[in-house]
Amino acid sequence: MKTQLLLGVALCAAALGSNAQTRQDGESVTIPAPHLQIVVPARTYHMDRRDFDEYSGGYELSNGQTLTLRHNGFAMYASLDGQEPHRIVATGRNAFVALDRKLQVKIELQPDGKVGGEVLIAVPLQKLADGSPQVEVVRLAMR
Repeated sequence: MKTQLLLGVALCAAALGSNAQTRQDGESVTIPAPHLQIVVPARTYHMDRRDFDEYSGGYELSNGQTLTLRHNGFAMYASLDGQEPHRIVATGRNAFVALDRKLQVKIELQPDGKVGGEVLIAVPLQKLADGSPQVEVVRLAMR
């Protein structure tokens, strides 16, 4: 009985393994990318200046640009490589979004001083026939 059970398990494993092999007949499988969007939530997270000071400064992004976060007393801003700043609000303890929905930031400060996280950036592609801009949201990692 034990031998029959082990033989059955071995046959099932072999059958599953043959299905997991790559196809050689030229067929391909397309896996769609997730749809990224930048959303300003109805309710924001209250963050005072002292808490924001922990995140103020420059962050190098995976595309070579620098994201800078700063405040002017009451309002918080984010900018890329000295471009026009975007007013941001906190959406969590370590997350921010631009009110114009052009940037979304999540920063992970590590105990060893390293920084991780990601930035979503709305990049204009072209104008549509009706004159409205077409935008693609790009995800970049912090280094």
